[in-house]
Amino acid sequence: MLLPRRLRSHKLACEYEHFFNPAYASLSGFRGMTLSTLDRLTERLVSRLFFYGWAIVSITFATAMITAGIGGYGLSFFIIPMSEEFGISRIEFSAISAFRLALLPVMPLLGFLVDKKHGPRLLITIGSIIAGVALLLTSRVSNIWQFYILYGVVFGMAMNSMGGMLVGPAVISKWFIRLRGRAMAVGTMGISAGGFVIAPLAGWVIGQYGWRAGWVVLGLILLVIVAPMAALLMRRSPEDAGMQPDGDPAPVDSQHAAATKSEYSFTLKEALRTRSLWLMVGIQSVMLVSLSPVLFHQVAYVQDKGFDLGIATTLATTLAFFAIVAKLPWGYLSERVHVRWVMAVCLTTSGLSLFIIVLADNLWMLYVYAALHGLTMGGVPTVMNVAWAVYFGRRHIGAIRGVVTPVGSIAGAFSPIYAGWAWSTDTNYDTPFTMFAALWIIGGVLALVAATPKIPRSSAVGLERQGSASA
Repeated sequence: MLLPRRLRSHKLACEYEHFFNPAYASLSGFRGMTLSTLDRLTERLVSRLFFYGWAIVSITFATAMITAGIGGYGLSFFIIPMSEEFGISRIEFSAISAFRLALLPVMPLLGFLVDKKHGPRLLITIGSIIAGVALLLTSRVSNIWQFYILYGVVFGMAMNSMGGMLVGPAVISKWFIRLRGRAMAVGTMGISAGGFVIAPLAGWVIGQYGWRAGWVVLGLILLVIVAPMAALLMRRSPEDAGMQPDGDPAPVDSQHAAATKSEYSFTLKEALRTRSLWLMVGIQSVMLVSLSPVLFHQVAYVQDKGFDLGIATTLATTLAFFAIVAKLPWGYLSERVHVRWVMAVCLTTSGLSLFIIVLADNLWMLYVYAALHGLTMGGVPTVMNVAWAVYFGRRHIGAIRGVVTPVGSIAGAFSPIYAGWAWSTDTNYDTPFTMFAALWIIGGVLALVAATPKIPRSSAVGLERQGSASA
């Protein structure tokens, strides 16, 4: 039974009184703040402002912004100064991506933790603390092998546990069904915001104070912003907080009930037996192979075309800005058109737009590339994350993605190395970038044949019986 608003406010105030008035706490028998009580008060306070699921989206946004800004967009600003100081080639610097594979054997375990009650909170909080400390120590490295260990292995492990394509998107999938497209769009905006906020910040700090100061600033951001936010606000699912997906009231309305019934949650075992899962793995692998090296090398590519670091920074920021702008339209579209078709269009146009940077021989063409590739490529993370949840449901999505993510991560880790090798051989990036553009288009073709998986026969019969009984 819901209390009147005035009584609810009085009840909440009394609970806060227990925390902040020791005398009152003593008289009432209260003996200290527990984690569950703090969680309940936090949930109530946030829910008075907006649906708690949007707090989950904000955490995903922050982790995506910082991890993508540091591990993707921002890393390209460190290539030239660190390579020159250590006397190494670009292929040796690019090898850092291979060291991020150290966590892959335990990725399935991380996926299972995402589906546990306190798993997401622990993963992001502990991961962000380790990542922040690793970046602070990276500022003190004196040779490339120290960089490989601290940034490649330690930071890479922490980054995968706190962000990437696993934790945040999987948790958003649990909190939203009807509004999943727009929620995923806002959450994945953080990926592009990493290029719009974190990368320019890194570029400015490096230009003013050197690359070592750049690592210090990035490490402090993780420790000061992400860790406290995750520890206080992160929750696995709405049911854990006594809520319903999308903020619907309980009992759920007919529209939400229909959405819930239509979304069957595959178990890991069931998902692995479907053709659709392996097509999705192929699409995700193509995406990571094509996306990672472009973000890694695009600043150096622009500089090789005869433009200075300032212009390269502006172009990278422009691409990130348009990628941010693109996500909400792609997210809304995935709510109204079957995500299979949206994936196909998004991936294909990403490949076509990437060809422009290869052909560009003047500044205006580079800006056309930045705008168009941002508008197309920017929608891919949103659409892909929606597709995983639409195809396989929300209950076991962490376990499913934890098992399949390493496949794409391995492919994506070696493509920056290939791009660095190609540059050292031909002193330009034309060949690898052309190949990456073609791979985007191949991904679009795969999306066309990746139909929604059929519900296992035994489960379908059970659902029919439940429907007959409720009728």
